[in-house]
Amino acid sequence: MAKIEVFMLGQFSILADGEDVIQYLGNSKKKISLLQYLLVNKDVKFTNFNLFEHLWPSDDSTNPESALKTLVSRLRKDLRPLGLGNLISTKHGVYQWNDDICDSVDIYTFSDLATKALTYSYLSEPAEKDFEKILLLYQGDLLVGYDTESWIVPRSMHYHTLYLNTIYKYIALLSEEGKYNDILRVARRALEIDKFDSKLNLELMTALLALNLKTEALTHYNYTVNLHYTQLGTKPSEDILNFYKELIKVEHDSNASLQTISEELENDDENRSAFVCDYSIFKDIYRINMRNLQRLDITIFLGVITLSSTGDATDGDLILLDKVMGFLEESLRRNLRKGDTISRYGPSQFAVLLPTANHKTGALALERVKNAFYKDCPIPNFIFSYKLKPLIYENKGEDPFAVPVGNGGNRA
Repeated sequence: MAKIEVFMLGQFSILADGEDVIQYLGNSKKKISLLQYLLVNKDVKFTNFNLFEHLWPSDDSTNPESALKTLVSRLRKDLRPLGLGNLISTKHGVYQWNDDICDSVDIYTFSDLATKALTYSYLSEPAEKDFEKILLLYQGDLLVGYDTESWIVPRSMHYHTLYLNTIYKYIALLSEEGKYNDILRVARRALEIDKFDSKLNLELMTALLALNLKTEALTHYNYTVNLHYTQLGTKPSEDILNFYKELIKVEHDSNASLQTISEELENDDENRSAFVCDYSIFKDIYRINMRNLQRLDITIFLGVITLSSTGDATDGDLILLDKVMGFLEESLRRNLRKGDTISRYGPSQFAVLLPTANHKTGALALERVKNAFYKDCPIPNFIFSYKLKPLIYENKGEDPFAVPVGNGGNRA
């Protein structure tokens, strides 16, 4: 008898002695869907009605039993020359996948291995072998290419979550052993499955930092943040944003002399443009300024600048938006003062802190930025607008973005 192997993670194939039998089914979506449904539910016995409802959900056939029998008969006819006519078992009016002739189904092998791996409390040799088997076995989510079927989605999410939890466990055990090179390999492999997962990205950056690969860590940080803004249209997680501060810490020798620090600060003083920083750093600067409002006779304004598309541009074109935001950042950096602070707040917004005398001078500064942006940006289909408000110490517990004051003009 042929060796039967079924693969459903990242693909769909049924191999009989290495030959994929799906090719013999032609383009019949119903035959393939029937096999997939019985495989994913291989321990379930289905009645005629159950299977008919799944395969023809919108059909009001007067004879569903006949339609199903015809489909099963044709499927068996296709498989019979391969010696697989009995892949579907029919007994006492119910249908079921015939597991007796199947040597392996990847989703069940994976599920058993992952459940076992999650119980490991330390990284023994057998444990490491099981984790590595899981890495090889999980080639992608359930039935990729067929996952428009509504019943596949929750099953796919189940296996996806189980996979991620298993990888998190493996990385945690590797971290206890200080095996950071292995963490890089495992995290990169898992990110091929889910490139947006914040925890995986954070683990990868942390391992790079532990290996003193600071440039690589910063590169991946910028890649991750940009990925969220351009493809998801969302701000990265707080853990990802806060990693930037950890990255900055290791850039400075804790034993640096006072003279070294003084010279470094003096050299940095040559930069006359506004300070552009990550949002996690922006929040720290905001908190410092809020404290200074108590002690110093200063006025600080918070501004939020927003880009919105005209009817000629599409809000969903996040890659184009990100490019335009790059022009806006440059306009902000060049046209605000050295003491001003700038940070990207979202896919289409920048937050700015402006130590200035009054609302009028703050608005003049942002009008200067707006004019420069319209002049320098070659993409005309975006409107620049802003809102400005003074920071008041008594309101420090409130969301600074919740009460906007003032409004910038639109592009003509």
